[in-house]
Amino acid sequence: MPRLPLPSPLLENLPAAPQAYVVGGTVRDLLMQRHPTDIDIAVDGDAALFAGAIADRLRGRVIPMGKPGLITHRVTGRGLLIDVTGLAGDTLENDLRRRDFTVNAMAYDLHHHRLIDRLDGQGDMAARRIRMVSEQAFIDDPLRLLRAFRMAAVLDFAIEPETLAAITRQGYRISRPAGERLRTELLQLMARPASAHQIQAMSDSGLLLHLLPEMQPMQHCRQNRHHDFDVYEHTLRAYAATEKCLQNAGDIVDALGKRYHAPPYRRTARAILKYAVLLHDIGKPGTRRVDAEGDAHFHGHAQLSADMAEAIHARLRLSKTEGAQARILIANHGRPLSLFSAREAGNLSRKGINRLFRECEPWTPEVLLHALGDTLGKKKKPDAAIDRATTFIKDLLRDYFERFRPLAEQEPLLSGRDLMEHFGLKPSALIGDLLQTIEEERLAGRITIREEALACAAEILAARNDLIVD
Repeated sequence: MPRLPLPSPLLENLPAAPQAYVVGGTVRDLLMQRHPTDIDIAVDGDAALFAGAIADRLRGRVIPMGKPGLITHRVTGRGLLIDVTGLAGDTLENDLRRRDFTVNAMAYDLHHHRLIDRLDGQGDMAARRIRMVSEQAFIDDPLRLLRAFRMAAVLDFAIEPETLAAITRQGYRISRPAGERLRTELLQLMARPASAHQIQAMSDSGLLLHLLPEMQPMQHCRQNRHHDFDVYEHTLRAYAATEKCLQNAGDIVDALGKRYHAPPYRRTARAILKYAVLLHDIGKPGTRRVDAEGDAHFHGHAQLSADMAEAIHARLRLSKTEGAQARILIANHGRPLSLFSAREAGNLSRKGINRLFRECEPWTPEVLLHALGDTLGKKKKPDAAIDRATTFIKDLLRDYFERFRPLAEQEPLLSGRDLMEHFGLKPSALIGDLLQTIEEERLAGRITIREEALACAAEILAARNDLIVD
């Protein structure tokens, strides 16, 4: 059998000890000519001793992790992260059969330089499919139910039918893994440029509603004349539309495209945007009211959705920043369309636009993208109103990057100290109100210099009769 094309760091630094095997996703990635820096090794023997030998070669260190009986010896050094464990079972064969999917159930013998593939992982790779080792894998670790879809998205593979059927049978178990583990798999899935297909597959299998039961009442919740779909179907379509908008962000405005040429934190921001789209209407069933003409209304649903989502953020152990971003997106997703309605009625103001931009920072572009996907997910085919709304939101995105951001990044014309010294004011909430009004006027282009800002403040104070004279 031909030698597996190991990357040079491994060739140079891994000891060729008997009964030591590179295993799992590392082997899969190597076969796909990827070059992982995270490496898993299983040892039939003293894992701690082998980890120490690796650390000596790397001039790195060993960090024991886990608990008695389940110790992983993590070696770091020279840009590599290597996890060394004992075999999960009394033989390599049993170890591989306890893994999740066949593409992850291959091993590379470091001593004899040979590939071990008893479950035809290579065949499944060639067919581009995710196939379970056994249904027991989902029972042993229900996180694998979600991982199947994440891997399918990452590798651009399809989940084979028997595995999908097993996921449907075992999906109720998905609530059992720790929230942190669920969060990691879900956000890694959503961070992919193309994840909508797998989210739809999760829905078809029933796993999505087991993972997010708050979405259940959205099914068969009829909407108003502006929608062709119930709340649940609309949400899935909005997710797909938002993802497509992200993929084509540079076509809307160049700066938006650059925003998603993504360091890791931007990938997380992209994932949280899609996560928020899934939850943006969970409050609709609880706010649904039907008027005398038989049309449905959902007043206050955005706020209720944001409030309901807090429990989901906590359950999934989102970080404080992730939860805050999701709340801003969910709570404000309808505001761009409210501005569109104001434009249609002839009473749109610059102040209203700037207020939306300021209050949604730093996630204003994501709020607008959310609104764009939400709009595109309403109808089977866009009508004239949808076309006007999407054009309006795209114009808002261009306005944000080309006009608002350059102005917002400039130094304020006045500080609170400036106002207190010039007008003899004492510290109070009035100072904040004045600064906010001055900033709104500056962003609207009505004042541009310090003298105009002082005149604006004097006008406001005179009107309020709040001027203090020494």
